[in-house]
Amino acid sequence: MPDSRQRTLDMLDSNILDVMSGSHIPGVAACAVKDGNIVWLKTYGYADLDLDISVTNDTLFMLGSVSKIVTGVAFMQLYEDGLVDLDDNINDYLSFDIIHPSYPSLNITPRMLLSHVSGIRDNWNVLGPLEISGSDSPVSLEEFIPGYLLSNGTYYHSLNFNSYGPGTHYEYTNVGSTLIGYLVEVISGETFEDYCQENIFLPLGMTETSWFLANLNVSTIAVPYVYSGSSHVALEHYSSPVYPCGFVRTSILQQATFMTMLMSGGAIGGTRILENSTLQIMMTHHYPELVSDYGFYLQHYDVMWGHGGSGPGCSTRTFFYPEADEGVIVMLNLQDGAALNSIHNHILNGMRTAYGWLS
Repeated sequence: MPDSRQRTLDMLDSNILDVMSGSHIPGVAACAVKDGNIVWLKTYGYADLDLDISVTNDTLFMLGSVSKIVTGVAFMQLYEDGLVDLDDNINDYLSFDIIHPSYPSLNITPRMLLSHVSGIRDNWNVLGPLEISGSDSPVSLEEFIPGYLLSNGTYYHSLNFNSYGPGTHYEYTNVGSTLIGYLVEVISGETFEDYCQENIFLPLGMTETSWFLANLNVSTIAVPYVYSGSSHVALEHYSSPVYPCGFVRTSILQQATFMTMLMSGGAIGGTRILENSTLQIMMTHHYPELVSDYGFYLQHYDVMWGHGGSGPGCSTRTFFYPEADEGVIVMLNLQDGAALNSIHNHILNGMRTAYGWLS
């Protein structure tokens, strides 16, 4: 390796360690992928501070809202198979009718849900108490969706919908992506977890990836932390009925495989997950007058597409530049958007200098 490149990569290490120190980040896993190959991968710090367990290539991190890409891919596979149309009324597929209470004559469509313009709203006064620590949520999608969105539902409140008609206003919603996950269940006839395992994770060799804690070796998952101002406080692993919005847990290597599939037009190593034409639909602004930086669960940032994720003890980012076949993944086990952004930018700058990246 040329001395100048090594100096750049050494500086990248130093910059990341400085961010971790300044922001009290316990552990980091990060990589850069170019032309289908990992060109740089590093892990730093600790998955478990109390047990002195370092982050490794196999450490699992909770992805947060980066998980929405998986949910979008699962749904678009069904679209690709001709089992659903993007502009159908979602009630055509459900055994009950979801109706915006203020606009009962307007249909809610998959295109709206995938673009966050459905009129459904995250009411955290309802959702917050439904989070559960130490295990997976006992509330199934089949129970949660009607419970939250039907007027006689257990979790219903008028603020579960916003004041705008479906298709007329952008409002990011985790419940909307949970509804997409439930539609995958209903249309496929399988649980959302089983569908994703059979059609996404296992075909890609992501054998230690799951929506559910029960399907993983919990000791391999990075402990989520908060920083109290003087020390780190460990949180229990947690879940929620809205798990299709953000609860995938996977490793840096497995997520690199998933991102490479996206960067490579939906296929990797002879395994096709999506047609490239379907992926292009996901990387299209379907409501440009309402939202200029979002496709179908893929955010558009400068020349890159992907998603960020955050939650208690979790900050992640998966972004790629399809035209240049370049991508970066960052995973932290502490919620800190500024630190995440700083590390991501350090990696991009390092790749530009060391390898001549375009992004």
